[in-house]
Parts: sequence; structure tokens; C-alpha cells
Amino acid sequence: MHHILLTKTRRDLRRRLPQFAAVAVTVMVGVVLFISSYEAYQNLRASYDRTYARLHFADVMATGGDPRQVAAAARHMSGVSAVSSRTQGDLPLRIGGDKLLGRVVGLPAGIQPAVDRVDVTSGRYLDPGDPTGVLVESHAAKTFELSPGDRLRAFDGSAWRTVTVRGIVDSAEYLWPARSRQDSLDDPHSFAVIFAPDATARSLAGPGATSQTLVRFTDDARGSATTKRAAADLRKAGAVDVTPRSEQASVATLKEDLTGFQQLGLTFPLLFLAAAAVAAYVLITRLVLSERKVIATFLAAGAPRRLVVRHYLSHGTLAGTAGAVAGLALGTLSTDAVTRAYTSALKVPDTVIEHRWPVAVAGLVFGLLVGLVGGIAPALAASREAPAEAMRGDGGTLKPPGPWSRTVARARGLPVVARLALRELTRSRRRTLATMTGTVLSLVLVLASVGMITSMRSLVSVQYGTVQQEDATITADIHASGLESSLRKVSGVARVEPVTTVPVIVSAHGRSYGTSLTGYRQDTVMHGFRTPGGGTTSLPARGVLAGRAIASRLDVRVGDTLTVASPGGVSRQARLAGLLDEPIGTSVYATDATTHALTGAGVNSYQLRFDRSLPEHARDDARATISTMRGVVAYTDAKALQSQFDKYLGLFWLFAGAMLVLGAILALTVIYVTMTVNVAERTGELATLRAAGVPLRRIAGILATENLTATLLAVPVGLVAGAAAAWEALESFSSDMFHMELTLDWVTLASAVVAVLAASLLSQIPAIRMVRGLDIARVVRERAQ
Repeated sequence: MHHILLTKTRRDLRRRLPQFAAVAVTVMVGVVLFISSYEAYQNLRASYDRTYARLHFADVMATGGDPRQVAAAARHMSGVSAVSSRTQGDLPLRIGGDKLLGRVVGLPAGIQPAVDRVDVTSGRYLDPGDPTGVLVESHAAKTFELSPGDRLRAFDGSAWRTVTVRGIVDSAEYLWPARSRQDSLDDPHSFAVIFAPDATARSLAGPGATSQTLVRFTDDARGSATTKRAAADLRKAGAVDVTPRSEQASVATLKEDLTGFQQLGLTFPLLFLAAAAVAAYVLITRLVLSERKVIATFLAAGAPRRLVVRHYLSHGTLAGTAGAVAGLALGTLSTDAVTRAYTSALKVPDTVIEHRWPVAVAGLVFGLLVGLVGGIAPALAASREAPAEAMRGDGGTLKPPGPWSRTVARARGLPVVARLALRELTRSRRRTLATMTGTVLSLVLVLASVGMITSMRSLVSVQYGTVQQEDATITADIHASGLESSLRKVSGVARVEPVTTVPVIVSAHGRSYGTSLTGYRQDTVMHGFRTPGGGTTSLPARGVLAGRAIASRLDVRVGDTLTVASPGGVSRQARLAGLLDEPIGTSVYATDATTHALTGAGVNSYQLRFDRSLPEHARDDARATISTMRGVVAYTDAKALQSQFDKYLGLFWLFAGAMLVLGAILALTVIYVTMTVNVAERTGELATLRAAGVPLRRIAGILATENLTATLLAVPVGLVAGAAAAWEALESFSSDMFHMELTLDWVTLASAVVAVLAASLLSQIPAIRMVRGLDIARVVRERAQ
């Protein structure tokens, strides 16, 4: 008996090879996505961790206070392995013909620091005998094509000073070159980091210098509890702000990308595996129904029911296992490529590639479960067949017409093709539900992908259209005079506004948050202030506006008082007058008068707009003209910032685009399996129609109408589920650094529906070929027996 059933299994697989292959391919795609994305996620995280460990990256960074007092407090804490202090400050740099707002970081000359070391990839480390020698961070070195021996200039607040590049370095703190959590996507030509001897760094940074204490924990002590305890102790010692590693700008930016990658890599494979389970269920159910007489014969001959269950269950498990094995092989190969592509694109110094057997086992188990889940119900149904009833043939498989079938039969106004198709919807409810489930899964995958793409594009449009309305920002020498009038005279410049921007630490209720305070004219046209409700507001005469993430970060609400600390050590209080909904960053805004009262800072930059008709080459000419002006120390192009954002999301666009294509393939696969099995199940009925002279195109119309109707019935559920999946996917990217709202317009929704309907129509082609190839005489003889 076992040999007979094994032979029958091989025959069944050969007879329905395209359908079983479709199930196996769907499983394979799901397993490939799971293994390659999840393994790559683990490898990327391990790559970051190796660099952090090798360069002794700080677990906690304390800003402000007396550095000796803060460092002493850190050394007395349990679980601390190393402590170091340094100076950091933002300052204008001139590299070749570019003027930008860069950063200088102090390091001990002649010896690497205990915390936050740098890896010299070219040239030599700092030397006590060369106070003007600096190290340049590798991203900036590549952008500006710098090498050891080159020179650049730094503005110390009163004059330009020349420094010499001693070496090019990698820094764990700048794996992603982010200025801050608010400026994590700077134009590469508007930000650069140099490392100088600590005394030189203090001299260059001037009054804007801040002292920082870096703390590294032992491996055993590292954890959230130690971090919280250390933050409290450092604040007691006088630190104004304490930033854990997880909230450091570069780490947080990479984590946003990595977390989204992880969640996308788990969600979409599950959708494919669910679709494969549905397809397996439909396929094996139809197989069982078409073999009722065979099953009855086996049972009547004394075959144990559990043997029948195992036989039909093996069909699903074979397809699932075959797909999983192929997916495991392809996923393992693609893991290396994905990991190397990612670390190469981000210039991560260390690349870790490992293959974890639990992930491989999970992939195989997923494939096996797909076959089990898809086959268990029809296999059990087969074992419960009553031999005598099953021997009667097809007559026992269909129930008497129900209310829907009778209603459709009486609808004489409908064409016969439509009535036959609509009647079939309730005659085989499992088939209809399977088609609808496949449609829902397809819409979920398509809308989740399209929703992320359209929402990201909406984010860029809002940030660089509604919020940031300037075309360029000019950082000025505060001692220069007449710069505003000179800017107005530049050809193509339509409007100029003075602006004050100050890095600040905002605190309340024992919590702090590092951000920037920007002062505008109260009637500014350079910045739009978007409220959480979708409207706009203006700057208050008193108080400040802040990104809405401030509310949860500091546990405050509108009307509460915030403490604003500026780099000079001055702390003032301000009322939180309102919250803003900005897609990128969490910043604080006030009028120029309020900003001056809070920080003592005056105008230090200008924002400008170009004529809307200004061509690109004229815009570049204007940048060149402005950059050479006396008093201009940095130039930032808003359009370049938008390009950098697109670069940051490059891998996201690739992944989402691939998911969109795979979603269409998924829809085609599930509906193809359903349709071809539908034809196989109704072979007798369709052959009878052909024998009665019904044209092939009319039979095709019956099948197409039935299939499209079931698909359309599932569309509302699929649209809702797809929108929910897209929203959930976007939430994986949301934080105080990025806030995205789901954007799905009617055109997008309609396009998704059309795509799924098109896949449904394409699936008719193999079904019609099957009908055309029916051996009518053989089928009629079999039904007559």
C-alpha cells in the first residue's frame, strides 16, 4: 500500500506540476527574502558592533559642566572601563572652493584617546610637535578629494586659519556623517569633521566650544540600566545633557534604516508564505475532491485513514520543502551580496558576514509549515470520506442550489454567461474564498510597497516644499557688515532674510534633548510652521514652537516651561507655545528677538530664495558668486539636502520597488493556481459544455467573470488591510528624527486594484489553454460510467 501511494504521489505531482511548482516558487521567494534580509540585518548589526568595539566607541556622552568634575564622577561609577574628555565645536571651513559649516573635535596628540578612537587609514596620527596638523574624517575626505599633505582653512570667529591634513581616519561616531539628530541628512558638501589636538580644537572653536565627557562601560555592565544610572550621576555632577550611544546622531540614523530593513524583511516574506499556504490549500482541496472515488477505493480496501492523511499531506509538504530548500540556497548566496553592498554603500570599515544555522532552520521550518498548513484541512477531509457516498461520483459533491443560486437563475435580464459565473460563487465557497484571500494578500503586498513609496515622496515634498521654503542658507561672519545688501544684489536672488541658529539643549522634568533653536522674523516666508492637525501657524511673539516629539521626550505639553541652555553656558526659560509636525527632525523655533533673549546670539546666517524661473546653471553661478563674498563662511544648498535624503533612502527605494514587482507576481501566482485547479475540478462540466457546442470564448467568459467577481468582492477588504500594512511599515521608520504620514490617494488605490485585476485576467490564459486541450470524448465516457 505504501508503495502504491508513493507511486500515486509521483503521478499527482507530474500531472499538476505547474500548480505545485507555483506553490514551491512562492515558498522559495518568501524564504529567500527572509534569509537574505534577516541574515543581512544581523550581519550589518554585527559589522557596526565590531567597529564600535574596535574603536572603543563611547556608551554615554555628557555635554557641558566642568569636564574634570564630570569625568571624576564617571570614574567613580561601577561598570566603567574608560573615561576621556575632549572639546568639540562647529565652525566654518573652507576646502578648495567650498565654504561649509564643519566640526572640529579635540583629540590628545601623540596617543589615541581611551574612548572614541579613530582608525588612521591614510597618513599619520596627530603629533604634539605639529599643532596645525589635523585628521579628516573619511567621508569628507572622499567628498572633497583630500589626502595627507593637503591644506584647508578654518574660521576661528575672527580670522581664517590654515591647517594641514596629516591623515584620513574612520570614526565610529561618524559611520554616517550626521551633524545632529536634526541634521542627519546634510549635503555632503556642507559638512565635514576634522580632528585636531585638543588645544588647537579649543582655539579654533572659540566661544562656541563645548566640553564633552565620554564614558565607556565594561562588556558585563553594558545595558539600559547602567546607562540610566550613569546619566543620572553625570547630571548630578553638572552635565547639561547626557546622550546614550543609541541616541547618538550617526547610530540613530543607521538604526532607523536598519530597523526598517529588519521589519520589512520579516513582514513581506510572511505574506509570501501565507500566499503559498493558500495556494497549497486550494490545490490539495481540489485534488481531494477530484479523487473521491480513488480515496473511497483505498478506504474500502482497508487502508488506514492516517495513511490517507499522510498521503495528501505529503503533497503540500513536498512542494513547501522543495521551495524552502531552493530558497535556503539562494538566500544564503544573496546574503553575502546584500551585506557587502550595504556596508560598501555606507563605507562601514568592518564587514561581518556570518551564516547562522537557526535562521536556515527557521527558513526550512517555514517552508514545511506552509505545506502542513495548506494541506492539513483537505488531508483530514479526505480521511473522513464515506466510501459508499464517495463511490457515487460527483453527484454527492454539490449541494442543492441555495438562495443565491436560485436568485441568479431567475435574473433573466442577465446574460447566460454572467448567470453561470455568478452561480459558481456559492457552489464552491472554498474556491471563492481562496481567490478572495489571494486577492487580499496581493493588495496588502502591493499597497504596503506603494504606500511606503508615495508616503516617502510626500515626506520629501512636505519637508522641502511646505516646511523648508528657502533655497539656500548662508552662514555669515558676525563681524562682517553689509552682507545682506550684497546678497540682495546677486543676480537671481529674489529674497533674503536674516536668521539666527544656535545649538541648544532643551530640558524639563529632569530630561534633556539636544537640538537647534532657530530665530526668524515673525512674518518669515522662509519656513512654514506645520501643526499636527495639518494646518499652519506663525511664530509667537513670546515663547517657542517645537517639534511634537519634544512632548514625549521631555514629558511636557503646550504651556509648560522649558529650560534652554546655549553653548556659552547661559540657561534661560521659555514657554512652550505650540507643537509642530515636521517630517524630518525635531527643532525649536522662535522670533529673532526671543532667540536673542534666550541665547544672547545675534544674526549669524541668511536664508534666501531664488527666482522660480532661474535655470540650474544660473543657480550654480549664484552659489559661486556668493561663496566668494566677504563675510560668507558657509553655503548650504537646500536642493542638495533633498538629493542626500534620496541617497539615504536608496536601498529603501530598491527594496520597496522589488516588493511592488513581487506583489504583482504574487497576485498572478495565487490566482493562477486557483484558476487552473478550478478548471481541473470542473473538467466534466466544461467538457460537457464544449460537447454541447458552447464556443470557447463563452466558456472563457464564464471563467473570467467568476474569477473577476470574486476578486472584486475581496477588493474592499484588501484595500483596508493594505493601507493598515503600509501604515504599520511606516511606523517602523518613525521617531524624533523622522515622522511619516501614510499617503494613499485615489489614483494609487485605483492603480493597485487595476494591477490585481490585470493579474487575474492574465491567469485566464493558462486556464483557457487547459479548456482548449480537454479530451472531450474521454471525459464524457468517464462521466457516463
